[in-house]
Amino acid sequence: MKTSPSIKLLVEDPIVVNPGEAITLACVTTGGEPLPTLTWVRAVGALPEKTVLKGGTLTIPAITSDDAGTYSCIANNNVGNPAKKSTNIIVRALKKGRFWITPDPYHKDDNIQIGREVKISCQVEAVPSEELTFSWFKNGRPLRSSERMVITQTDPDVSPGTTNLDIIDLKFTDFGTYTCVASLKGGGISDISIDVNISSSTGERTPATPGTLTSCARRSASSPAGRGSPL
Repeated sequence: MKTSPSIKLLVEDPIVVNPGEAITLACVTTGGEPLPTLTWVRAVGALPEKTVLKGGTLTIPAITSDDAGTYSCIANNNVGNPAKKSTNIIVRALKKGRFWITPDPYHKDDNIQIGREVKISCQVEAVPSEELTFSWFKNGRPLRSSERMVITQTDPDVSPGTTNLDIIDLKFTDFGTYTCVASLKGGGISDISIDVNISSSTGERTPATPGTLTSCARRSASSPAGRGSPL
């Protein structure tokens, strides 16, 4: 008696992997007469060129972010409707780190003053976003949220992937290099580190007048990064 196909995926959904890892998607028939044939398709675009197909198994030997997306196994035996099961591949990524300071020391009509509040914001793009964590350091030492140094891990008023460090009632003792480090909990991806220097003056600027501050920033890599510029 002819029956329509049924299948089962032998993988999790979603699948979260690091770039460069090999990934295998397996699909098996659980019913259907005559025996269904199995094929794999991608929701958007063709399968990656390096893909290896063998029966109900699809292997991507060295996955990249371009390979992310939804993959479906389809079983067909020309009886009834084909059976279809899908899984989503997520490739970890951490990129485009930037920062900004409030008030903006780079704007001629604004400045940072002793006794005022200063906010340092750090933003990155992370995949998957739920694995993103931030750490703050001052002069290389870990910072914890306190009454005068308030750390916000996610800011609902700005784009996702943003952390803030609010320095309340800025003091001269607050001068130093503040570092925001973005990481993914799953590991396997290099952290992004952004340094922001809060000081009474910088070597590249005219010395500030008493009671005001100027700021400069640099990335942890070899080349400098200006305000709001990507890493």
